[in-house]
Amino acid sequence: MRKPGLVHVVDDNTDIRRMLALVLESQGYTVCLHDGGAAYLASPPSDAPHVMLLDVRMPGMSGLELHAKLKESGNDIPVIFMSGESQAHETQAANSLGAVHFLWKPFNTQEMLTVIDQTLTGQPAP
Repeated sequence: MRKPGLVHVVDDNTDIRRMLALVLESQGYTVCLHDGGAAYLASPPSDAPHVMLLDVRMPGMSGLELHAKLKESGNDIPVIFMSGESQAHETQAANSLGAVHFLWKPFNTQEMLTVIDQTLTGQPAP
């Protein structure tokens, strides 16, 4: 069953992008994969309800830089940050930019799905 909503996965790690796509598509989501911030910015906009799974640390443009750029341009896509090794100042920056949630890699798949479901349906994230 197709669920309403588009999930953008922005991560420089190919294996993580593929794994997340498999999980999300198996749950009925439409998924768009991006290998970094520049790739996301170059993608066409969507009118569908959407959410972003965004890696904090990536070469070139970090997840924090991408999120700040989106905010500056008025793009208010809900962002769920993912990281395996962030520093306290990075998690604080993500929260100050209005991140919906912060997932620590490796994270619980059910937690991720719950946060995505709640975000797309307008419920507060856990």
